[in-house]
Amino acid sequence: MALPLPPSDIPLPDGMPAWVMAFISQAIRENVTLTENGATQAVVARLALLLRLVESARVYLDTEVTVEEAAALLHRHPETIRRAVRSGAIPDERSTRRGHHRIRRRDLNRLAAPHSRSYDPQADAQDIARRRRPP
Repeated sequence: MALPLPPSDIPLPDGMPAWVMAFISQAIRENVTLTENGATQAVVARLALLLRLVESARVYLDTEVTVEEAAALLHRHPETIRRAVRSGAIPDERSTRRGHHRIRRRDLNRLAAPHSRSYDPQADAQDIARRRRPP
């Protein structure tokens, strides 16, 4: 029995949460092991489930929400969301007649994700010293 597509070729949408990506990666590794052991029926069934999971995640991430819904999801004030849209931190999808902001869920991940820059004490000390110098 031939597989419908190689397990490594599952199309993953952008903006997926890290835990979903980890789950899918682990499932793909397990599918490779099952394939090596000749359990192709199990691999085909698991692959079908993974594809349904990925498609459901894509639909969820492409859903548009209002500013108020986005604020509730991120536990932020609605004006914080509006500022992020105005500054271009998250794209604006104005699909309503009155021009209200509509935001895709996948774009909210950009605002919710913590900044990955690590703290550099040496650079911080240099910045403080630079600010204290008289002009």
